Amino acid sequence: MRRPHLFTKLYAGYLIVIVLCTVAVGLLAVRSAHLFYFNHTEQDLEARARLVQGQIGDQLSPADATSLEALVTKLGAASGTRITVIARDGTVLAESDLSPAGMENHADRPEVETAFAGRVGRDIRFSTTLKENLMYVAIPVRDASGVAAVIRTALPLTTVNAALNSLYRRIVVSAAIVTLVAALIALYTSRRLSSQMRVISAGAEAFAAGDLGHKLLAPKTQEFARVAESLNAMATELNEKVRSMTRERNEREAVLSSMVEGVVAVDGEERVIAVNEAAATLLGMTPAEAVGCTIQEVVRNPDLQNFVARAAISAQPVEGEMGLRVGHEERVLQAHGTVLRGAAGGLRGAVVVLNDITRLKRLEGVRRDFVANVSHELKTPVTSIKGFAETLLDGALDDSDDATRFVRIIAGQADRLNSIIEDLLSVSALEMSDEGQPIVLEEGSIDDVLHVAVEVCAPKAEAQDISLELEGLCGHLASINPPLLEQAVVNLVDNAIKYSPVGSSVQVGCEVTDGELAISVRDQGPGIAREHLPRLFERFYRVDKARSRDLGGTGLGLAIVKHIAQAHGGRVSVESALGEGSTFRIHLPLD
Repeated sequence: MRRPHLFTKLYAGYLIVIVLCTVAVGLLAVRSAHLFYFNHTEQDLEARARLVQGQIGDQLSPADATSLEALVTKLGAASGTRITVIARDGTVLAESDLSPAGMENHADRPEVETAFAGRVGRDIRFSTTLKENLMYVAIPVRDASGVAAVIRTALPLTTVNAALNSLYRRIVVSAAIVTLVAALIALYTSRRLSSQMRVISAGAEAFAAGDLGHKLLAPKTQEFARVAESLNAMATELNEKVRSMTRERNEREAVLSSMVEGVVAVDGEERVIAVNEAAATLLGMTPAEAVGCTIQEVVRNPDLQNFVARAAISAQPVEGEMGLRVGHEERVLQAHGTVLRGAAGGLRGAVVVLNDITRLKRLEGVRRDFVANVSHELKTPVTSIKGFAETLLDGALDDSDDATRFVRIIAGQADRLNSIIEDLLSVSALEMSDEGQPIVLEEGSIDDVLHVAVEVCAPKAEAQDISLELEGLCGHLASINPPLLEQAVVNLVDNAIKYSPVGSSVQVGCEVTDGELAISVRDQGPGIAREHLPRLFERFYRVDKARSRDLGGTGLGLAIVKHIAQAHGGRVSVESALGEGSTFRIHLPLD
């Protein structure tokens, strides 16, 4: 439904009041003029009748009928009034306009009856004699015996109506002029008031649209000025509050977004009311789609759901660890939860802080494996050395052949210990270069490095009847440390030879892909199962521990390769499948 404008309502109201007042005043004026004219005419006719009464004196007898007739005719013509003299019996004695002889008896006329009763009689009616409406006024003429006759005066109403019509026209014209002027004044006033209201309304709309810096000009009307000042004061106060809230919100969002920890806040119904980017990343969602949803809709993990429920009702902070699968990735989260309270102190929900400890857990596992592996790797040669030494002390020294064999075994185990220690020192040195002590790099040829590595490993390959092939040379120069890079390639080639069957081949080459240079070593060995690939480059990690030791490895070769690649600003990768061989690559950045 369309609402009318203020101008329409004001102007319509003004017009209705103006018209009603004008009509009421006009009707009152017409009514007053009508009464005034009729009363004035009646009084005038009565006065004329009194004058006639004074003129005719004692000429009311039939003997004086002729002189009375002449006098009445003369007076009627002089005053423009119809004058009638009526005897006690109703007979017309004299008439100014007609002959009395042909007139009816007037005893039954209302004004005549009233006059014979001793009062002034008045009446307005149609005259059958003159064929028009007349106003009659009759007065009694008394003698010693009472009312001897009646003198009646009359005027046609056409004269009165003409005067009244003229007055009515003046009243109507005056009313129309007053109405027009009042309507123009009402139009001006309505427009002025509505324009002031439109200014205030436009300002209020600007405030509602967020333009709280807008200022309303105070109208001249006191009431509107107060409204404008109140709106300005309200806008100023709201602007300050909005700025304060915006500043607080931005500060809160800045703190939450810069936190490494994930933060999730839920209300009493466990609906998410706030979540930062870190939490969204941990839980595999976006903040926009999470807010307003229940925690059960956002995260399909019973452990986290139960933790949030416990945090919302627990009087003390709660802690816990839980596993979470996001996509194809398994994550371990450490959660801290506490009750969320409102301004009045009532419970409103819970706040949960999440820390991703997946890497920490993985590093703890690697550390445990490293300690166990290094202990095992060192314990084996130490046990062997100790055992053979004790055997020698127990009398084996007397047998020169056994003594020689045992000493050789002890020397071999000592060499194995030395290799393990040297590899550990190499890994430690490379880790130090990763942590801030960079190795010295110089521009060198990748092809030269590959040639040297192949020449170093060629005798071992020939001894096992393995073809060592150098293919796909790239001819690129790069910032490298040649000895370290040679060591990494030799380690990869040596491993490929160890695990390749007799009569197979090992291919060494390089290629440029995606803005980096990749050195590849491909063998035709038994391959590696998929579950072992992520951990191949960990220290002392072995796929087949018994075979690796039999082949003389320390378990640190691939770890050394990884750290050498990282020291050059690169990375390592492996592709393998059971029964299909393996391909190891060192990826170096191109300058």
